[in-house]
Amino acid sequence: MLLQQFFDQGLGHASYLVADPDEGVAFLVDPDRHLQPYLDAAAKLGVLITHSFETHVHNDYVSGSPALAALRPISVVTGDGAEVRYPHVSLADRETIDVGALRVHCVATPGHTPEHVSYLVADLRRADDPQFLFSGGALLVGHIARVDLLGPELEERLARAAYETLRERVLSLADYVAVFPTHGGGSACTSSDAASSRWTTLGFERRHNDVARAAMQDFARFRETIARGLPVAPAYYPGVRALNHQGAAAYAAAPLRVLRDPLPADATLIDPRAPHVFGSGHRRGALNIVGNDSFAVRLGAVVPFGSPLILLTVDREQAEALRRQLATVGYDDVRGVADPVPDTGEDLGRVRVVDARTAKRLSDEGATMLDVRERSEYERAHAPGALHIPYEQLQDRIAEVPRGRDVVVYCAAGVRSSLAASILERSGLAPINMRGGFSSWEIAGLPTEG
Repeated sequence: MLLQQFFDQGLGHASYLVADPDEGVAFLVDPDRHLQPYLDAAAKLGVLITHSFETHVHNDYVSGSPALAALRPISVVTGDGAEVRYPHVSLADRETIDVGALRVHCVATPGHTPEHVSYLVADLRRADDPQFLFSGGALLVGHIARVDLLGPELEERLARAAYETLRERVLSLADYVAVFPTHGGGSACTSSDAASSRWTTLGFERRHNDVARAAMQDFARFRETIARGLPVAPAYYPGVRALNHQGAAAYAAAPLRVLRDPLPADATLIDPRAPHVFGSGHRRGALNIVGNDSFAVRLGAVVPFGSPLILLTVDREQAEALRRQLATVGYDDVRGVADPVPDTGEDLGRVRVVDARTAKRLSDEGATMLDVRERSEYERAHAPGALHIPYEQLQDRIAEVPRGRDVVVYCAAGVRSSLAASILERSGLAPINMRGGFSSWEIAGLPTEG
């Protein structure tokens, strides 16, 4: 058996190619819609992909299984509770499928979602005993996937299901079983306490995973443990889950158009430049979403799903990379690219950028300090008296931001705060971004609370 992991750093998403090279066959687990890397890897190994296994209907990225099945004669496999509307094979709990000499056992593991399953895999050339668990979100490195994404009406039932899944279905497996999860560190589908390692073993998690240890105690302690460190769930998640129920087409992009002024009024303008460059001059109304690995997730947190977009960059290679990120989370309506600074001579927007000591002086003079980090970051430590509104919620809670005084925005390093500043600017405020974020505040030895 050969295994290759594919990891999307921005999403914290892992997918897998699992091959039996002696039989010349392979299967995928939880692929995204960018199919070529999987096909290239299979070709390099000299194997044919015959199956694609889905652990659950995903919230965070667009699944590639239906698109691959439309292109190649493969079987898409789900648990029998997945109410998807594309051709697939449903496996009930404990049912198996053989791919060459690899036997795949379906294990019902509800919790992260009601339909969630995991896949135990045995290499029959060695033994009937399973050696590998593709756990989806049922067990992660250092945590589990969150249970609150489908709304408060299901949350308590899913928490109880996750508790029983760990106690009865997962932690009862042998210590030597290797665990390959779908969600990893950095995913908004889990807690900030999840580890950055990309695989683990049952024995290690049983000893060192706080959630696994809590699952072997009473439910109240487990419930408290899984609620810690959860980020705000990105607003695009329900749109992606609905798309994955239907089955999305493969990613196929024509060259991006170069747009001239005036730009279409119905599109959201996205400026991916660094905060200090954006602050020095930008198109009014543009959102500053820095073009790093987290670009698509941050956009999905603040821009309504399905919105038409214009990327404000003259770097065509960057534009294509960002569009590829956007396609991974279902934002396919990218109208084109344009210069981040208009050629019409119109007045530019600007965001003042200050260092931590200047921010402290402004605060002492009456400015509002606005902390746009996640709750767990804020609770650890924050600037004295800071107003806390995570950037994902800022547009909906903009009325809570005082007017008639300076507003100094900060995050951890100055990137999320620049996005928040651009949201405030679109609402008629004149925000100030703190360069270097709260890290620079602490390095400067300034006072904190928390």
